[in-house]
Order: sequence, then structure tokens, then C-alpha cells
Amino acid sequence: MNPFHVAHPQNLPFDPTRRGILVFGASQLLATSLTGTGSLISAGGKPPVTGNVHRRLDRALADLESATGVTIGIAAGQPGQSSYTYRGGDAFPMCSLFKPLAVARLLRDHAYDDEFWKRRILFRDDQIVENSLICAADEDRDMSVEELADAALRFSDNTAGNLLLELIGGPGEIGAYARTLGAQSTRLDRWEPELNESLPGDLRDTSTPSDIHKLYEALLLGNALNTLGQARLRCWMLRNATAGKRLGAAVPPGSELADKTGAGGYGVVNDAGAVWKDARAPLTLAVMTRTSNPAAVTSNALIARIGQLVFEELL
Repeated sequence: MNPFHVAHPQNLPFDPTRRGILVFGASQLLATSLTGTGSLISAGGKPPVTGNVHRRLDRALADLESATGVTIGIAAGQPGQSSYTYRGGDAFPMCSLFKPLAVARLLRDHAYDDEFWKRRILFRDDQIVENSLICAADEDRDMSVEELADAALRFSDNTAGNLLLELIGGPGEIGAYARTLGAQSTRLDRWEPELNESLPGDLRDTSTPSDIHKLYEALLLGNALNTLGQARLRCWMLRNATAGKRLGAAVPPGSELADKTGAGGYGVVNDAGAVWKDARAPLTLAVMTRTSNPAAVTSNALIARIGQLVFEELL
């Protein structure tokens, strides 16, 4: 199977991680910019030197933070080139961004082991947690490892995420695996759904945009997985069904996006992945957010606007 010939994510109507759209009472910045006004690139279409690009992005992201009350973290770049970061080393709740790491950990050891992916995993009714559309619909409570990976990566199924964590040895193995790939600030401490609590200042279950960028680049574009393992991971993430109103709404026409979304308490909303456009080098992008407001709601539109800003400048 060629993992690049798939349906485009934004054409998929289903968005199970959607939790509401943030209303910006004090500013219409987000709404107007999504219509295409206020582009950061000049009419000539060619962005100035990198330093100016980074300064423009810094200003635009600071304006978004002021307008929304959301703290934004970004890391983006192409292989072999310097990355753009905005709060790239700060800790943000990881939420479901751990799921590609859990699947990749299994692919590292079992990519060519067809019997492993066919292995049946039994689970009980009391193991089904919130936001588990696929597992909850399985009447037999009996799914293969491959089906669990598909549920976790394409539909962000939380029960599938827990069952995959069991297969790799528990949440702590996510941080251990991340460290083997050079990411030192990524840790998972709890199971679904508690790992999405997102308490301000709590370092449990957090990562940084720079870490997520490094990890996803290594897995989707680099040599962290063998050829089949990478192809399988790409195939699942290229067919992600939860990105249509986030980064999937911002990718330029003709592009292909392999990504994973996440959301949690305090209005946390994340999206990270890789984008291919024409013959250009692919761009890896990690967008993470946090707030100190327990009543905040997640905003898909905010992630879409951030993606638009970054893609206009860097892709």
C-alpha cells in the first residue's frame, strides 16, 4: 500500500475530539484572519529572510495569545534545517499526542510481525473510558492490536490508548521511549482519561513543542522506525479523522497531512504532525496550548489559525 494515496483529512466530517469553539469577545482577530485577510506574506508572495519571518510569527502569535487568553507553544521545521519555535521548551499537557508514541513503540519491535498485529485483546465493560467511540461500539469487547492502533490514531479512542499502554508496559514507557529518540522533556504518568486533567503548573503528562516536533519528525520522516513501521504509522496518521477543523482546515490545497490531535481540561487543544506539499521538503509542526482558566473550552479554530500562519510562512 502506498501510504500517500489516501482521502484528505479535512474531507472527513467526523471530529470526535471536538469540545466546543472558544468565543473571542474582545477581538475578531481569529474570525477575520480565517477568511484570508491579514496575510503575513507580502503581495509579492515571497517571504523575506528567515529572521523577519520568525519575528512576524512571534508578533502574530503574541497577538493571538492576547486576544484569546491561551498560551501557545509551537515548534516547526523541515529536516536538516533550523526549526522555528515559540515557547518551544515550555511544558504543555500532552493529552492524546502520546498515542503515536505508544504505537511507534510497538512498531519498533513488531513492524513485520503480522501475528502480533492480529493478536486479539479482550477488554471489559469497566475498562471503557470516556471518548472511546470505537471500543465502546465493539460488542464482543475483543479487538486486534491493529484495530486498537487504528482506533487510537485515527479516532483518538481513549480506551484503545489505555490498552496500547498496557502492551508497552504502562505510561512510564512513553517517556523512556521518547528519551531513546533524544526527547528529554516528555513524560506520561497516568492513564486515560486522567492524563488529560491539564492542571496549570502540573508537570505530569507533559511534553514540549520542541520534543513533540523532534519525536514526530523522527518517526514520520527520519530513521526511528524501519521502512514498514514508518509506512504503517504514516498510513494511520494520514487518515486521521479528527483533524478536519484543526490543522486539516489550514493545510494548503494539494497538501497531505499526517497528524494527531489532543484535547484536555482547561481548554487545552493540541495538534501535531507532518505536511507534504508538492516536491518541497515536508514540514513537521507541533502546536500545543494551555490556560489557567478551568472554564476555558477547546478551540479548533485557534489551531486552524495557528496552522495557517505557520504554513503561510514556512511551507
